[in-house]
Amino acid sequence: MSFKLTTKQKALVFGVPVGVLLVSMVAYGVWGNAALLVPPVGIGAFLAYLIVETRHYNLGLFVRQTTESRDHYRQVEAILGLTWAIDPSVPLPPSRGWAASPDLLREVYRNVLEEPPTLVVEASSGTSTLVIAYALHRLGKGHVIALEHDASYAERTRNHVIRHGLEGWATVVHAPLVMQQVDGKQMQWYDIRGVEFPAPIDLLVVDGPPDTVQPMARYPAVPLLRSRFGQSTRVILDDGSREDERRTAERWAEHFHGTKEFLQLEKGAWLLRFGSGRSPEVKP
Repeated sequence: MSFKLTTKQKALVFGVPVGVLLVSMVAYGVWGNAALLVPPVGIGAFLAYLIVETRHYNLGLFVRQTTESRDHYRQVEAILGLTWAIDPSVPLPPSRGWAASPDLLREVYRNVLEEPPTLVVEASSGTSTLVIAYALHRLGKGHVIALEHDASYAERTRNHVIRHGLEGWATVVHAPLVMQQVDGKQMQWYDIRGVEFPAPIDLLVVDGPPDTVQPMARYPAVPLLRSRFGQSTRVILDDGSREDERRTAERWAEHFHGTKEFLQLEKGAWLLRFGSGRSPEVKP
């Protein structure tokens, strides 16, 4: 394994000795033999600095590793509990990374069971689609419609749904991202013109589109689906720790008269609640 010095390390390794030498030469011209104390004092101070920096680095590394280990444990605990609860017929697809984290999946599963929905709409698809479908299957009622802009990923999720025997509980719709009017602006979001919603939306889970599409990429979800909300609709917004998602949740709550709650999950999430689906006048 090759080892390369960083710019800061090069500056310290080569700059400090040269600096001490130059200072010593100047000091010798002023103080004479007394300047012989400058090199050991300078090098000693530098070594003391390195010791303190190393200690701070090791302490920071220990704290980071401890935090990561604790987070990993929580995710393992979440996926084990979730797997035990849903008892899948075949293993679930991987989670974390681009996919929803286990603690979010557990939160969505709990949310569905505690307040049974007739219709769940999901902005994106994947493991979360299966988890929602398993929850609805356990309840014996309800359906989830997952909107997916990537055709190949939509097909992959459909295959997972079939493999788990959940065709009666989940529908994956290929809905490409298209420009739409949102609060007087043009923004990209899922094309839902051909999507049939058999009932008012009781639960909306927003985990797409990707944040690389545009600033506040997930904001259009509520403005474009608000008229389809039921008398009491919940919205779960993933990646709540990101600035765009925080601003999105705040604007949703303010513009559409909802309440919001931050969920302390691995990536953070927002749980919002809205009343009647009649759209109020949107603020500019």
